[in-house]
Amino acid sequence: MLEFEHIIQVNDPTDDDIALISKDQLWEGLVFRARQPGKFNESLQCEIEDVDHNEFLRTISSGEAQFHERVLLYPDESIHTSTTEELEQINARSVTDIEEPESGYLFVRFSYRRDLDEDDDSTAELGEHLKSAYVQMDRDAISMIRMLVESGLFGQAIN
Repeated sequence: MLEFEHIIQVNDPTDDDIALISKDQLWEGLVFRARQPGKFNESLQCEIEDVDHNEFLRTISSGEAQFHERVLLYPDESIHTSTTEELEQINARSVTDIEEPESGYLFVRFSYRRDLDEDDDSTAELGEHLKSAYVQMDRDAISMIRMLVESGLFGQAIN
């Protein structure tokens, strides 16, 4: 089992070189990523089936691999994703939380939990590779969200 989390700082009001984005803009960007993962990683294709306003099912395909997931949105707070139990696939969960410890400072905490083949000698190496890949994908996603905000897709930057 692989379990880990990391945090990315989105806003730092003391750094004038980086435009601040609002919590609403960050939320819109994170939801956009959840609904359109192919916009953040060209190797992914995604089909969405809405369940209700804050829940949807998605099937993500990359080459021969497919993952069927349930996504729950907790508006302006977090996104919970888990593979569905109806199909034979790895058990995987992720949580994306927006944190604002003080006004103007925004962070995103990414938490991951997924099955790994414990009988495989290369499990530790695979786990480290997956951690690095998740961190890089999340950093790239936050950079892309910032770029989309600055281009006006999610409103305007606030400074």
